[in-house]
Amino acid sequence: MFSECPKFNTQVLPCFESFNKDDTLLLNSSLILNHKEIFEQLPKTINVIYCFDNCDEDFLPIELNNTTGIIFGDTYDKKSILQTLRDKYFNNSNNNLILFPDSIGMTTEEIQKVFNLLQIEDEVIVLGKTYNDKVAFVGFNSFNKELFYDTIWDNLNYDYLLAKVSKYDNLIHVMGNYMVIKSTDEFKYLYTELSKKESLAYCSQNMHERFTHLFIEYKELLK
Repeated sequence: MFSECPKFNTQVLPCFESFNKDDTLLLNSSLILNHKEIFEQLPKTINVIYCFDNCDEDFLPIELNNTTGIIFGDTYDKKSILQTLRDKYFNNSNNNLILFPDSIGMTTEEIQKVFNLLQIEDEVIVLGKTYNDKVAFVGFNSFNKELFYDTIWDNLNYDYLLAKVSKYDNLIHVMGNYMVIKSTDEFKYLYTELSKKESLAYCSQNMHERFTHLFIEYKELLK
């Protein structure tokens, strides 16, 4: 998981649209802890790394206490963090997945599907497309410095990123219909999706209750 900005330190985290700092923290932590629940169902052979901003180091939610694989860095210098990930992890693994923490909708089975798609000799990119043409994750089996250092963070719009990825000699797979929650409209869409029984595949009852607190608090936004 790769955070693009501080997520837990209320002194510096960017506020979500119309939310105060505390509720932004609740939204951020709920999305991230939802991913953690999914990760805990994966085989132990899959190495999960959480990348957070340096400013968050003393502000992690208690649910992340004793969690291994947490690293910190300057999220405004993404190239530096990616270099660390490349040297410590990407170079030692043929199958890698960068998942963005504001995303939701991915199941354990879908994560394993990404890794299955990457298990060939050819260079492969797997893009996780959201319902509104953003990118929830990027899977790869070869670390392309030019793509990841200079391109991938420019714009996480699906069409833009697909065009960039297509310039290289990759096989490209697209998995779809995920969510990235960065706007009020996307928050409203999350509310609609979590009201469906199918959402329990990627969001447990316990996590539903955390989101429900926000839905009640901001019910005027949901009209």
